[in-house]
Amino acid sequence: MLALFHVRQHYGHPDIFDKLFAMSCGGTAKASKGVNLSEDIFAGFNSTLRGGRVSHEEFIQVGKGRDVGMQQLALFEAKLSSGAGEAVISRDAMRMASRLDFFRLHSWFYGNLGWYFTQSMTVVGVYFFIYGKVYMALSGMDSYFLEKGGLGIGGTLNTSWAFQFGFLLVVPVIAVVGVEQGFRHGFTYLLWNVMTLGPIFFTFQMGTRMHYFDRTLIHGGAKYRATGRGFTIKHEKFAELYRFYAFSHFYRGVELLFLLLMFYAYGTFSWCNCSWRLDADFYNNVEPTDLEWRTRCYDDHYQSCVLPTNQNYGIMSYSLWIIAATWMWAPFFFNPSGLDWDKIIEDYNDWQNWLKTTNDSADSWFGWWSNEQEYLEHTTRGARFITGVRKLRFLLVAIGMYLNMMYNAYFERPNRIITSDDDMLTYALSGLVIVIFLLLICCGYIASRVTKKMSMKQRKLRKIKFLLSCCCFLISMLSLTVLSVGNLFAIFILLFVAVYWFMQMCILRLQYHHIVVRALARAYDRAVGWIVFGPIMIVSMFLPFISSFQQRVMFNNAFTSGLEVSKLFAHDVAPAQVVKVKRVSKKKKNRDD
Repeated sequence: MLALFHVRQHYGHPDIFDKLFAMSCGGTAKASKGVNLSEDIFAGFNSTLRGGRVSHEEFIQVGKGRDVGMQQLALFEAKLSSGAGEAVISRDAMRMASRLDFFRLHSWFYGNLGWYFTQSMTVVGVYFFIYGKVYMALSGMDSYFLEKGGLGIGGTLNTSWAFQFGFLLVVPVIAVVGVEQGFRHGFTYLLWNVMTLGPIFFTFQMGTRMHYFDRTLIHGGAKYRATGRGFTIKHEKFAELYRFYAFSHFYRGVELLFLLLMFYAYGTFSWCNCSWRLDADFYNNVEPTDLEWRTRCYDDHYQSCVLPTNQNYGIMSYSLWIIAATWMWAPFFFNPSGLDWDKIIEDYNDWQNWLKTTNDSADSWFGWWSNEQEYLEHTTRGARFITGVRKLRFLLVAIGMYLNMMYNAYFERPNRIITSDDDMLTYALSGLVIVIFLLLICCGYIASRVTKKMSMKQRKLRKIKFLLSCCCFLISMLSLTVLSVGNLFAIFILLFVAVYWFMQMCILRLQYHHIVVRALARAYDRAVGWIVFGPIMIVSMFLPFISSFQQRVMFNNAFTSGLEVSKLFAHDVAPAQVVKVKRVSKKKKNRDD
């Protein structure tokens, strides 16, 4: 249909211009290397707007290298998405949208820039879904509406979401291949695609498109990214993968993982569906409180009143777990020798050295961090304001957790049959822990600014930090005597979310070079790195056969055999070299004696 309506204006296809037509209509030169990054698309726009036609000829063959590696394809998709973001806000796209007829407009939209809109809206829909669930759970609105019968179709909505997200994305593949080569071949192609981890790859690329399209649409700054188009037999180290995928995938995957755990901890998956009049004789026809009746209903009438209302957490969230796992661990499955134990150890040492390097070179954490935040220097205040509004989602989660704890302290626990008087002491001690933690941050900042020439010495500041740390530890131990481990953990999670939101606000105010912000960002990257890299280390240690399976899926049998032989030779030659060096050194020592 795109070729039929002459709106097939993709990027990446070799273009053949009608030289006389192009020269007589303004030529093929573009005004900006940033706005007109996708020059092929703008060439199609110009030709269509000036009365020409863009056709797609299958019989013309041009030899061109193709990207076959995960990193190369991610770079290519980043370039396309950035170019699409610049094209959306260009005058050429506005003129195309206002001058095409209805049918050509729809074909042009879904075949060009609309593809990136739909991919971005899919990811935005994921965020709206999980944040809506978490906010409803933290506020208690989900349990309220479920008990009152206001969300009786909740299970149906969750099933519909899973069906739409998981299965309707498969229909276009079957339809396209089925029309061209038959539906039997379409189903076979789909099955082979699933067996070769195709859904993982395309879900990961969806995150790449959304990130760069969204950033370019708000902040601009599209640029050319060289892919190389080389053979992908080189193992990419974890530090390199982290530098490239941290902002686009790893941060988002960890965020989804955190939200899914929050939903599991605070969500309502069952409720009492019976009235208190079922035990009216027990209450002497006096209506009990909601909490009292809920407790008795769960204890005495679970089979008849609670069990029929159970909702399965796995069915409600399995698609989001797949997305989070894909965004965090897909690069390792498509990285040659990504699950090999020897390579994992080398990657770990390289990652630790990268984190500890303190200079501002490109191979250090600080240089990478400064380079990733550089786009904020050139963006507008409106763009930073929009980004700040988006970051409010973390503050709302922290506020929701705080209100949930206050509700438990002031309303739910005092209305229990067995009450305790230590709630206020518990939260007072927890608040004192938070204050001391903030004082530690302030002392760290002061210690970095004070020099030896000033009256307050570094030794005194270290002593103050040590004493405050001891006080914080003692108060934490005292809190455990009156506070459960779960509540104490929730308080620290609340503190972590609030500090992370504060760090994001400082970055938006261009304070990312501040020593406190830099220390918090480094600690956060270290934590995210362990969340991503830790499971890979465990899998490679205890399940070594998965590495062989990965190599067999990525390469053919001959190349896989060559890799195994090279490993054997590598392990055989290395000790011999060590022995030889030791013998030589021993001979030299005897000769000197």
